Amino acid sequence: MDTDHSSRAVPSVAIYARQSVEEDQGFAQQIADCEEEVRRRGWLVVGEPYPDNDVSGSAARGSKTYWARMLKAFDAGQFDVLMVTEVDGLTRSLTDVLGIRPPRRDIRVVTVRGGIDRQDDDYKLKQLVLLAEREVKIKAQRAQRYARERRAAGHPSTGKASHGYTWVTAANRDQAGTRYVIDADEAQDVRKIFTEFLSGAPLGQIARDLNSAGRKTRKGARWHTSTVRRIVMNPLYAALLPPSQGSQPHDLAIIDLAACTPGAWEPLVECDHLVAARDKLAGVKPDHQGTARKWLLSGLAICAVCRQPVRSARGRTHPSPRKDGSGTTPSQRYHTYRCVNGHIMRKGEIIDEFVSEVCIARLSKADTLDLLAPKPGTVDVRVLHSQREALGGKAQERAQAARIRQGDRGRCRGSARRPQLRAVDAEIARGVAIDSLAELVGVKDVRTWWHREEWPFARRRSIVEALMTVVIHPVGYGKRITTLEAAADTVENEWTDGKKKAGTHG
Repeated sequence: MDTDHSSRAVPSVAIYARQSVEEDQGFAQQIADCEEEVRRRGWLVVGEPYPDNDVSGSAARGSKTYWARMLKAFDAGQFDVLMVTEVDGLTRSLTDVLGIRPPRRDIRVVTVRGGIDRQDDDYKLKQLVLLAEREVKIKAQRAQRYARERRAAGHPSTGKASHGYTWVTAANRDQAGTRYVIDADEAQDVRKIFTEFLSGAPLGQIARDLNSAGRKTRKGARWHTSTVRRIVMNPLYAALLPPSQGSQPHDLAIIDLAACTPGAWEPLVECDHLVAARDKLAGVKPDHQGTARKWLLSGLAICAVCRQPVRSARGRTHPSPRKDGSGTTPSQRYHTYRCVNGHIMRKGEIIDEFVSEVCIARLSKADTLDLLAPKPGTVDVRVLHSQREALGGKAQERAQAARIRQGDRGRCRGSARRPQLRAVDAEIARGVAIDSLAELVGVKDVRTWWHREEWPFARRRSIVEALMTVVIHPVGYGKRITTLEAAADTVENEWTDGKKKAGTHG
């Protein structure tokens, strides 16, 4: 470089500190040791120290690191000597050493420990860095071997546990080395998400229900369609450890469940339910949360005139002036159901209340258990699961043989079984889809069961859909329906079991 660093009588010193793990105490000790050595030598510290916290000494250091700032300061002639505690604190890469010695730069490096001073001889510095590089490679090989053994035993890698689990530190693990334990509070969210989704609730509605119930993600944020989708797609909840995806962006959708390793922790959901949930979302783009239904009958009830589904809307009152001349009462907005063809527009609250009462009355009858009878064409999930395990096992055997003997050609032949696996998954999804009425078993007070606050709104909609088709009739301009008796005269319920067709009184 053109800058002359040899003209100063007293060397000016810059202090550099680095550590791979973020720890403020370690930095303070390094800097204090360097400052003490500078005072002992009678030199002068210029500027602030250059601290690279949580920066690897063996990886490339970018332009935003303090290492890069230090090099620029030297190029600008701001210091003569670079002081570090020891070689490991400087670097573990010979490439970095070549960047601070001729012909690129001629930085005099002095270490507090180890007796390194590049002014005398940089041979020792290079030797120590080469030894550090070798140590890094050995540690990496050990880490790779440990990772393979850990994964084979079903243990996840270090990191934040998924919502519903808590990470167990090494000091607190049991004899089996379990890394994940169930967080009872968060596990409620996960189980509810799977239950509601397999009952037919859309992702956006599930997120809306969680937010309405005051539930938060682990970070304290609101639930969104994307966060609910990630939970439904995550094999970890069925105690399945997915294969590593390497350096590519992590994508839950491309995980092959047949390639997962049984996890060494307790599952939150059944494996078949995970398969069913993933099958429902396969190839489906996430929907915006705004598509979730806000009202009980939106998209379910139909217009009595055109038999088309009704939609929810917002109406506004238009009050007349008061007789005393004091003006009009404030205009108010209210919930309505409207026909897309303009045949009806009715206030929705009273209709929702009426339909809820009809559902409670129907589910309180003695023949309720008949609603839970096995449906024709029910599949045997156990048999399907055995078929899936057999296909997965054969696929894994083929993949292993391919890696050993035949390379890519063998992997291509093994992939021929994937369509068979997808077909079995689709059958499992059909077989384990949760019946909206299944919770009725053992329920004595249907009214309390229906109105309980913690019950997701989407479940009420799924029960209405399972029981009946609601037909809404027009009532004429200006007529107000304010009682359940009046609603019964204008709302018809067609039962879906074919055994009974309700008239105007349900």
